[in-house]
Amino acid sequence: MSHLRPLLLLCLLLGSARAQTLNEADFDGNGTLDERDFQALTAAFGTDNLRFDLVPNGKVDFQDFLFFVQAYSQRSLSYAVEQVFAQQGAAQIKFFKVPALGGRPIDLVVDAQSRVWFTDSGSNQLGRIDPRSNTVQEYPLNTPGGQPHSLTLDSQGRIWFTEMGGNRIGRLDPFSEETRLFAIPTPGSRPKGLAFDGMGNLWFGESSGSRIGRLNPATEGIDEFSLNSPGGSLCGVLADGSGHIWFSNLRSNRLGMLTVETEAVSFFQLSENAMDIRKISMDGSGRIWFTDAERGQLGQFNTETKRTVFYALPKDLSRPNALHCDRSGRIWITGQNTHYLAQFDPDTRRLILFDLPVSAFSIENIDVDLTGGIWVTDPEGGRVGHITTGS
Repeated sequence: MSHLRPLLLLCLLLGSARAQTLNEADFDGNGTLDERDFQALTAAFGTDNLRFDLVPNGKVDFQDFLFFVQAYSQRSLSYAVEQVFAQQGAAQIKFFKVPALGGRPIDLVVDAQSRVWFTDSGSNQLGRIDPRSNTVQEYPLNTPGGQPHSLTLDSQGRIWFTEMGGNRIGRLDPFSEETRLFAIPTPGSRPKGLAFDGMGNLWFGESSGSRIGRLNPATEGIDEFSLNSPGGSLCGVLADGSGHIWFSNLRSNRLGMLTVETEAVSFFQLSENAMDIRKISMDGSGRIWFTDAERGQLGQFNTETKRTVFYALPKDLSRPNALHCDRSGRIWITGQNTHYLAQFDPDTRRLILFDLPVSAFSIENIDVDLTGGIWVTDPEGGRVGHITTGS
């Protein structure tokens, strides 16, 4: 961008533009401000193309160039790396073996009765663990090769799940044990990730095809929204309280946002380096947390300031994967093929590394029950684990 630098310096000397989000100047939607965005703005200079009117006054003029310069100069200020204060901790783990042959528990969630529900993609079932009786009950699904994957609960205690192989969203009523299945309009969408919004709609990601779907439980209708994000595999979906649906892709350094009212899709660059985002989770303040297996980091994206903070994790958490934000604002993290669990406090930046008394295993997902017990799935071992830390 050598020919851009003189103009950048000139604009900086003349003043600064009104602060807006960097995303407004990312005209090509590639997650960063670069020469292509500057060229697009230059081509629109002197027109009334509102897409390039960054400082709204009805025309593309020098004020818009001032804003672009400010946004470009602040790119590096959008990322920060914070120190973590690590200490050791002890924990115990108890396993519940999945009864079905070839069982592979993937996702799990704890209900209001402290029962643990999980998807078993290997045996095409849902499972339920009752810690009080130490029993495991299975609920077979009638979709051959359905591959149940993601899991969540609604306000009535019903269990919703995705069938990646069956291309459907399912619902299990734990009281009647009735199962309902809803076909996704797009064939082969491989649904993954579930989140309810404030209106009671269920959102899900389509990991094949770059779309997000919305199921209205009242009408049982499904709508789909294109994300205009080719490549990669969608690995997470979150709903905030402001009418936005957030999503991420594996092997991507961007976070996406769908504004439901306008159906507009925006992207926010999390890092200038390559990343491997494994899981995303939202805390009680609306901040989005994610694990980066590529660089062994925990990340936090502030949805208000659009600023990203990274925390370097201990090497014992090699390739961080599973992630959960609990009710106290603490973040729970595990790595792949490790026997460690970490608890992170964002306020103090204190990280407790728990050495589990078990050989290395692969934790896929985490949830925390009302007593503070941690539940994890181990698909490779065909089991669900209950971890107690005493913290």
